[in-house]
Amino acid sequence: MMTAAKLEASAPPPAPASLLRRWLVVAALSFASIVSYVDRQVINLLVDPIKADLGLSDVQISLLQGFSFALLYAFLAIPLAWVADRYNRKWVILGGVICWSAATFGSGLAMGFAVLFFARMLVGIGEATLAPAGFSMLSDYFTKEKLPAAISVFTGTGFIGSGLALMIGGYLYSALAAAGPAVTSFGTFQPWQLTFFAVAGLSIPVFLCLLLIREPARTGVMVLAEGEEAPPALEIFAFIKRNATVFLPLFFGFSCFAASQFGIGAWAPSYFIRIHGWSQMEVGQYFGPATMFGGLAGVVAGGFLVERLLAGGMKDATLRLPMLAVACAFPFAVAFPLVSSPFVALAMLTLALFFGTVPFGAGVASFPLITPNRMRAQIIAVYLLVANLFGYSAGPLLVAWLTDNMFGSPSDIDRSLAIAPPMTMAIGLILVALAMKPYRKMILRIEAEQ
Repeated sequence: MMTAAKLEASAPPPAPASLLRRWLVVAALSFASIVSYVDRQVINLLVDPIKADLGLSDVQISLLQGFSFALLYAFLAIPLAWVADRYNRKWVILGGVICWSAATFGSGLAMGFAVLFFARMLVGIGEATLAPAGFSMLSDYFTKEKLPAAISVFTGTGFIGSGLALMIGGYLYSALAAAGPAVTSFGTFQPWQLTFFAVAGLSIPVFLCLLLIREPARTGVMVLAEGEEAPPALEIFAFIKRNATVFLPLFFGFSCFAASQFGIGAWAPSYFIRIHGWSQMEVGQYFGPATMFGGLAGVVAGGFLVERLLAGGMKDATLRLPMLAVACAFPFAVAFPLVSSPFVALAMLTLALFFGTVPFGAGVASFPLITPNRMRAQIIAVYLLVANLFGYSAGPLLVAWLTDNMFGSPSDIDRSLAIAPPMTMAIGLILVALAMKPYRKMILRIEAEQ
């Protein structure tokens, strides 16, 4: 049997999939991403009823929004990515769909903080399978010049899910709240619990859709020869260590950008409810579309623009463009919580989302471009582990901590939002700037070796 060290310099090129088939795969993965974000983000709209029913603080809510999701991700992301680098990636994703939908349904059964924390923790299995395996599949369907656009569409549609979580969740919660608690033979369920039950059912068409896509042949440099094992975790970390001046600043820099967006996304609904007196339905009607437009447009526009910049010879376009975009987002992130008009705040927030989400597609595309094929899913998993443990956890938690401990009142959430997300943006800009020179050198070295 061949060992993992014996690698083919290149794999025989398979017959390329048609353009239509490639983008249908993007559409299927994007549909899964949309629903996974609906399952994950709907809790942001249910903050106040959950707080009232279970007697929780803002800090506890922030743990449910971020840390609970990231905790299981930290344990399973890399092992599941190893499986995705070695076995059929479609079936890895399908297993994740089953798990995250069951966990969302279980969230509605929670009667206290601990049970709800555990259920939200299990939702983390969704992105622990979907993102690394999805990125890896797309890198085998698209050339390196076309990959950023495909990845941007895939990641950008998560913002459709975030917006739909607010729109669908707002409509469902308002309708269910008007009807009152549901009394069944299994017990009495509050409207927020029924909302979780309804949202969990959205995963059924996702599962059926993903059954139709094909697993692509693995292509590119450093493809595993037949019978070989995928690289062990120690080899992955050795690769990161050898290129630490690139990977570490990018892992933590992009995670800072993620922290700012996750912090805004987690607490902006409560900001409009507490500061401007909106209902859950109004948040869904107004902030939901803003999230979809701002987030999706930023990620997708950034991906297609960076594709053109790469084709024009800008080697570090996947870093330079995200830095410029985040710098543009910074003043809007500072200003939107402090204005008196809710619709002016919404307009500024939409611009902060548009510019601030560019790195989610254009920036993250940096990793497949500098990583051997057989390591791509695991490298993406390491990045997402950092982004979720640091970004998805720290973003909401920092806002909640400032509200509970520095300012001491839920009504001061506007000041917390004006401080925490811009601060993480600034730190991220510094870190990504540190990676630019070594990243360019790494790209040139890879091109010379090919």
